[in-house]
Amino acid sequence: MGMDRSKMGEIIMTKADEDAIREIELRFNQAWGRHDPDAMVESLVDDAQFVTVNGAWTKTRDGFRDLMRRLHGANGPFRSSTRETPEMHVRFLAPDVAVMHSRFHIYGDVDESERTSIGTRVVRKVDGRWRTVAVQNTDLRPGRRH
Repeated sequence: MGMDRSKMGEIIMTKADEDAIREIELRFNQAWGRHDPDAMVESLVDDAQFVTVNGAWTKTRDGFRDLMRRLHGANGPFRSSTRETPEMHVRFLAPDVAVMHSRFHIYGDVDESERTSIGTRVVRKVDGRWRTVAVQNTDLRPGRRH
């Protein structure tokens, strides 16, 4: 069922809201570069679900933190990697819910020197703060027809 603006009034999401959502991604990238799993989960709600490019599916904030500790640890494939997100598109689904699609790059992965991926992040405004409730990432695979 769509939102009836005549009954709800005009729904306004501010540039500040959009900027705050984009900032989640930028803070995640900074935490990635520091290899700081505690900071990587800063925006996640406790029951956030996260699906990685390789299909690892964590169903809690703690589960994702544990995965990042392993992947960014002394022997992990991301231990010396960096991450950047040059492209982000935010779409508001409701005043307190949005989805962001992004294109991001990881450099310095032990198994792959450079990779490009597309991410989908669902966020919800909780107690005045935008929080991540779900993420799905997919690697781009050159040479594929679809």
